[in-house]
Amino acid sequence: MEYPTNVVLDWIANYFWPYVRISSMFMVMTVTGAKFVSARIRLYLGLAVTFAVMPVIPAVPDNIPLLSLPGYMTTLEQLVIGVAMGMVTQFMLQTFVMLGQILGMQSSLGFASMVDPANGQNTPLVGQLFMFLATMFFLASDGHLKMIQLVVMSFKTLPIGAGKLTGVDFREMALWMSLIFKTALAMALSGIIALLTINLSFGVMTRAAPQLNIFSLGFAFALIIGLLLSWYIMAGLYNHYELYWNNEGLPQICDLIRLAC
Repeated sequence: MEYPTNVVLDWIANYFWPYVRISSMFMVMTVTGAKFVSARIRLYLGLAVTFAVMPVIPAVPDNIPLLSLPGYMTTLEQLVIGVAMGMVTQFMLQTFVMLGQILGMQSSLGFASMVDPANGQNTPLVGQLFMFLATMFFLASDGHLKMIQLVVMSFKTLPIGAGKLTGVDFREMALWMSLIFKTALAMALSGIIALLTINLSFGVMTRAAPQLNIFSLGFAFALIIGLLLSWYIMAGLYNHYELYWNNEGLPQICDLIRLAC
């Protein structure tokens, strides 16, 4: 039995383009996109999900040859869509890292830093703690399963060869940088006000009793208050995550894929 080349390429295209979109999302998404996850695991995970969801994915158009300029452009479109969806979860995670950095720098806890295994950079220890907690919240609330569901639904709202992202979508993604700072500052506002009050109190003490060694005393006291504030913020961290994910994260992904969540 002989198979013509065009038949073989059409069969490969039916699996290749969905695989590009799904695997590119896993490449960037929280947890699976971290540096400690090997490329082989991402490859197998993308293949497994692609073969599992193929029965519910609309058929790939036959008028786009795989090895042609339109085929390359279609591959690039699938790559951009998957990366954009995964980047939203990364933006959410970096919000909690920013929260830890703000608290760490204000409370002298920023001296304790270690290499972030997800990014390979030095991050304050408080930011590492909040990042791990946000990652656990993402997994415990089935965020990874929700992302798989959304990327499968995107094949109906953004079909292969017809749907693509526009300049408005990229502008909304860029505005997430300001949203990261705004949300992190809102979550850390109580700690900033408390530490500012402490610093003002030590300033008054320095004026009233100049003989006090305010640098050594204030550093240790701010360190203890920073630990207590971190403990206090951790108590309501999941509520912040849930509101942030439901009000900002999911709507942004749904807008990207033209889906009414």
